[in-house]
Amino acid sequence: MLKKMFLPLLAVLLLAGCAAKSTTLEVTPRIDLPQQDPSLMGVTVSINGADQRPDQALAKVNRDGQLVVLTPSRDLRFLLQEVLEKQMTARGYMIGPNGAVDLQIVVNKLFADVSQGNVRYNIATSADISIIATAKNGNKQTKHYQSLYSVQGAFTANNENITKAVNQVLSDVISDMAQDTSISQFIKENAH
Repeated sequence: MLKKMFLPLLAVLLLAGCAAKSTTLEVTPRIDLPQQDPSLMGVTVSINGADQRPDQALAKVNRDGQLVVLTPSRDLRFLLQEVLEKQMTARGYMIGPNGAVDLQIVVNKLFADVSQGNVRYNIATSADISIIATAKNGNKQTKHYQSLYSVQGAFTANNENITKAVNQVLSDVISDMAQDTSISQFIKENAH
């Protein structure tokens, strides 16, 4: 009887230990889409992404006297490229190579600064994303989207707390991108 209970209990404890040591954050921001623009007549844009952060970590946390580096579950270049493609398609643009305007979405900063004391933690998350629009006629426009988000809680910050903060700040930036029409206006003015 003791053997029957011991092995499953040991397995559960081992799995729990493995789960607690994950260094990957599941980056899944909310994606807001803009209104369709009925004045667009089959304009094609090309889109690519770049990650220009000096460090690929999303957060660095002191856990049990060791510095733990937390990284995203997905390549942020491709994640944000997908987001921009969805937003531009929702506006009414077609996505393809050799577009009238080339769009590049650049991750300049996305980081959660985690500080922990004996009874409280603080997560200060910041994001800085740029969209660079380059028309075939040589005209260029760069638009920056920035957001800050802070949250406090009791005791120590776990991966779930940090993931929520990262997803929130990224969702805020994506929402700002959906509401902003300046890139779309630039495309309309330069897509001929």
